[in-house]
Amino acid sequence: MLSKPPFCAALLAAAMALASVPLVARQAETRLNAPEETITSGTPGGPAGAVALPTARALMKDNDDAVGGLAAWAKTTSRRMKGVTQSEDASVFVAIEILEKAPNKELSKITLPNGLVLREVCDGQSAWIENSAGGYQEMTGPKLASRLRMAEFQDRAKLEQLASTGKVTGIEKVGTHTAYVLEVAADKKVLTRLYVDVDSKLVVHTEDVITTPEGPYSVKMDMDDYRDVDGLKFPFRIKRTEKGAIVNIRLTQIMINPPLDDTLFLKPEFAK
Repeated sequence: MLSKPPFCAALLAAAMALASVPLVARQAETRLNAPEETITSGTPGGPAGAVALPTARALMKDNDDAVGGLAAWAKTTSRRMKGVTQSEDASVFVAIEILEKAPNKELSKITLPNGLVLREVCDGQSAWIENSAGGYQEMTGPKLASRLRMAEFQDRAKLEQLASTGKVTGIEKVGTHTAYVLEVAADKKVLTRLYVDVDSKLVVHTEDVITTPEGPYSVKMDMDDYRDVDGLKFPFRIKRTEKGAIVNIRLTQIMINPPLDDTLFLKPEFAK
């Protein structure tokens, strides 16, 4: 049991807790027009023989249909998720609540066994970690860029604009899944790969790589156990890997369009 955990350890647990929010937001229709391509048996992870690759636009349209349809997703303005989060070495295992509100606000809250409450918040322009004992840490650099980027994916128009530069580059094995690989480059410093299951058309893995002066900053997500919630499909099991740290999230409940006040996403008074 954690009696008085270091703030950095608690910070990691809270920071990893937002895994499911941007993943769902990425599963949307895009306007992509890359020409159809083929891969051969020489492509790593590809099946034997030449295989026609879908265009990025067609692939994401299939994905949109698989998770419930663009019209249904457009009606969602907020979500409340509950579950548990656990580090890979089982040293941290706590209940978690995740809130998101359109277009780009996110909040995760965990309560540690000693009663300390941690919140990770993104207001769309900045992101930070705070705790009930008055601890506060503003996110900066590539970590902030990663958080804001994930929050932006809640905005369908921004996602569509970004994905318009995408290209389906091949087929690879991801765990038990065979997936199309869609690469999207927002700019020269950021590369995103979406791995879409060939059969289910669900996103099963994502990779974000941000180029920094110190080297690449990588964030990976694995999603599984998709379930229907009010006609929409969500991954209920997520693994997040960031700079070698791994946290597993298992959701137990998702609510669509709960009322969420904007004051939930404000910085605490002691941080102003």
